Amino acid sequence: MEIAGSMLIQADAVQGTHGLEALRAKLSAVDLHFVPRHPAVWARPGRCYWNVRDCVAESGGRIRFGWLVVEIAALTLLAWHHAVWQQADGQLLDITPHMQTGWGQGTTTFLEDPKQNYDLSWPPAKIQQFEPLIRDARLNAFIEAYQAQFALQRAYLEKQRGVAGIEFDDVNMRLHAEDPISGVLLQDLERTWQPKIQAADALRGILLDGLVACQNERLQQAA
Repeated sequence: MEIAGSMLIQADAVQGTHGLEALRAKLSAVDLHFVPRHPAVWARPGRCYWNVRDCVAESGGRIRFGWLVVEIAALTLLAWHHAVWQQADGQLLDITPHMQTGWGQGTTTFLEDPKQNYDLSWPPAKIQQFEPLIRDARLNAFIEAYQAQFALQRAYLEKQRGVAGIEFDDVNMRLHAEDPISGVLLQDLERTWQPKIQAADALRGILLDGLVACQNERLQQAA
């Protein structure tokens, strides 16, 4: 996602971060955890649910669903739907590397989801949630565009799910058509949905430049 690869300054939210309790209420999170993050050598980014599922199959324990919370400095909190491993002794561990705050070890701020029974035969596609820390039209416009683009991606994914003969390959993170007719239907959907998604993504990229400028202004004011 552009927000992760941009020039925005961001880091794991920490205990006492402004807006964290409001975000917790917005998400109806049942608990707040600060989870040690030690990415497994075999774990892949963008595959947190299936990383943990595979870990549970190999080593026991259970999967816990929730929201990874990042603070985009001086602007907003951002919550990504996420999964961590609950070990047999009850301790939580984040085994997935992620680009939001760096690929290595750290502490993941994790808001536990009240729902714990997601079907992983298909991507859950939970939309990211924001908790703004300021009032600024540039931030509002970016959030609106960001969520609109993700909503298009999710709608496209649901249309693909409705095609008979389509399977999700959670190893390679791609869809497979089991027969030629299914493949043709997938191509038809791609021609319909990809231009919309690309246009929304382009708008989000334009607005991201303004968001970076907004952050720079806020940080300079606070210096």
